[in-house]
Amino acid sequence: MEWVLIGAALVAWLIYRGRKQSLAEEAPPRSHRPVQDWSAPTSERIASPQQPWQDPRSHPGRRFTDGSNQWERRPVTASMFAGDSGRQPKAPAKWIASGESVRVAGVSINSGMFYLGASFAGKSGAENCLVDPTCQVGSVRGDPEGKTLPYWPSYQSISPGARRTYLEWLAGGRNDPSIGIGYVFIFFYGLERRLFIDEARTEAPALAAEVRRLLALHGENYSFKGYASKFLDVADLMANPDISRPALSPDLRSGYEMPLSVRLHLGRKLGSKLPFDSTDALLWVLSLPDTQLRTPAARCFEELAELWHVRFASRYPDGLKVNSPRTKIKIEYRAASGGFGGRVDLSDSELGPLPDVAALSAPIDGLRDLLNACTDELAAYSRLLGKKPEAKGTVEAAFLLPKEILTSGSGTGAAALKRVDDLFGDHRIAGVKVTRLTQALGMEIPPRGKLGAGLCNQIGALMDKLDVGFEPDRRYGSRGLEADGYILLFKAKEGAPVDGESAAYAAARAMVEVAALAAVSDGKVEPSEFESIKADIRSFPGVGGVERGRLMAYASTLLRDPAAQQSAIKKLGNIGADARASVVRAALSAVLADGHAAPDEVKFLERLYKALGYPVEDLYSALHRGSVALDEPVAVAPETRTTGVPIPAQPPASSSGGVRIDHGRLERIKSETSAVSELLAGIFIEEEPTASPPQVREPVAAEGKFAGLDGAHATLLSLLAESGGLDRQAFEDEARKLRLLPDGAIETINEWGFDRFDEPLVDGDERVSVAEHLRDKLQQVRVEA
Repeated sequence: MEWVLIGAALVAWLIYRGRKQSLAEEAPPRSHRPVQDWSAPTSERIASPQQPWQDPRSHPGRRFTDGSNQWERRPVTASMFAGDSGRQPKAPAKWIASGESVRVAGVSINSGMFYLGASFAGKSGAENCLVDPTCQVGSVRGDPEGKTLPYWPSYQSISPGARRTYLEWLAGGRNDPSIGIGYVFIFFYGLERRLFIDEARTEAPALAAEVRRLLALHGENYSFKGYASKFLDVADLMANPDISRPALSPDLRSGYEMPLSVRLHLGRKLGSKLPFDSTDALLWVLSLPDTQLRTPAARCFEELAELWHVRFASRYPDGLKVNSPRTKIKIEYRAASGGFGGRVDLSDSELGPLPDVAALSAPIDGLRDLLNACTDELAAYSRLLGKKPEAKGTVEAAFLLPKEILTSGSGTGAAALKRVDDLFGDHRIAGVKVTRLTQALGMEIPPRGKLGAGLCNQIGALMDKLDVGFEPDRRYGSRGLEADGYILLFKAKEGAPVDGESAAYAAARAMVEVAALAAVSDGKVEPSEFESIKADIRSFPGVGGVERGRLMAYASTLLRDPAAQQSAIKKLGNIGADARASVVRAALSAVLADGHAAPDEVKFLERLYKALGYPVEDLYSALHRGSVALDEPVAVAPETRTTGVPIPAQPPASSSGGVRIDHGRLERIKSETSAVSELLAGIFIEEEPTASPPQVREPVAAEGKFAGLDGAHATLLSLLAESGGLDRQAFEDEARKLRLLPDGAIETINEWGFDRFDEPLVDGDERVSVAEHLRDKLQQVRVEA
């Protein structure tokens, strides 16, 4: 019996052994080698241990970048990875929503937004995003850089230590920017599946927001940036199917294609046959795959966009007209996991399939040239901000901006422009201290003394960009600015530039200096004296309107600033010979116009001759003759002969043979100057540089007429208002009766009108009248007066 049992056991053992060998021959041997990227060449797969590791997503192989092969990879499923212990999946996959708490392998995860479970039931697509709780997890973190992760990673395929790293990354809110990009892709696979397989359209905004956050942390990886950008295009379209214009950004470019949002917006414009405006054109050129923004454009993007709008409007005043291509917009989404893909319908409800602007190339070169030109204009400004970021918004930075930005009233130049505008108030002319202007410009200057030439020129260049002129302006022959001096600001295009070296302008400036010096000689300036100077400027030959305006501003500064008067005298010696002769003739003509020459006037002329380099003896000769004789005789007044006046006999020669002086004649010359003795008195007092400026008398209010206007101008304005207007000749006659210069009277009345109504009051060439819409306001002012 024992032998029977032994034989039966032996037969059973032989049968079992044969069956085991048969099973072993059917099953392939288990490989214990690490997972490799078999898409790479053999030389890349079998790398020497000494070779540095490179992330395959930053340096993809040929299969990843060559045509459609990147999609021809076998989907990864949970059945391929049953877990380290070989256990079969038990729990179905579940989406863990944002904010939902779970615990996996002892790790508490509160951030959600991933799939948890052993397998997906009844749905296609890859399962490489699934956090399988049946997989073994290491006790410590391993491979945080993701060096051991395969080319297309999955949670099931990575090592236990890498699973621990991934779980702790999820628990930490996915905020570690140094985590290996493979872990980011595993998480990203789940977001793709949630939006496109589960069709969670209501979650599209939240999913897109999370991808944008990850893109900000890991956007330097070109592969992830490409997939994430494509995801955002479609997610945004799902969240908001209405086509809208995307915001301008220096980071519009994404991957090898234009952003879908830009293509849709511009495609709708093309389909509607509408021209592109400046924003459309900038969106187009910024989103092109081969557009590379240079440093000035990226650093100063707001200024670039503002300058672009100005330059584009100048080049394309009616917008950019673009011919619509035949190619229509098509998009096929291929998941980064390779588990699914599909086509998205992009037809417009009204226009149907939209033209694809990405198929166009004709206008691109012109737009790129414009972008480069704008970038070049901001180069100096960008360099300053690169060295001193805190300089943004200062006058130093504003000085480097193109004029169009500085005067646009918005953006970077707005602050500087507003501070200067505040100096004007409601007027177009403003007289202020130099210190007040520099404070408005944010400049620091010494409390006293002259400003350097470089600083004066810098102020001038900045004011030119603000369309503000000023005097004294050393660039046009005036003296430099004094820290405690006076400056007259006036609004003028490009700062009212003139040719300060032209002979006509230099002569006119010298005439203004002499006339202004004469006006302030008695320590006060009458309004009629300033009107006389302005009339002389208007009648001076060879100067235009801009030159006249600047000369009037220059005269105003001379009348108010004693230091400017002293400087003007010194500069008179540097003018040309013809101009000096004109100055002397003008001065003598003014002095002798009434036939008198007072001692103070003679003193003034003596100093003037000395300043201009003429012998003082020539002055005495001219005074004796009653005319000017320098290079040639100059007639002061035409000769008028009368009858009945005998010619005195020639006196007999003195017995001594010397020159006889007519003391009576000299006394008569001295006594005949009393009428204008105050005109030029004390003009060359050099020892009083800090004396207070002469006071300009304010016009006296006309009783019962218009407050702020003197009697003559108020009377003339009343006549215009009551008569409904006068023709030019009648107006000039009335002005002369009131001892007013016609053009000067119009200017004075209009200046008063600007003060009251912010606009000119009187206008007309052939007929002078009060503006019709201001008649009622004028009547109210008159009643109030």
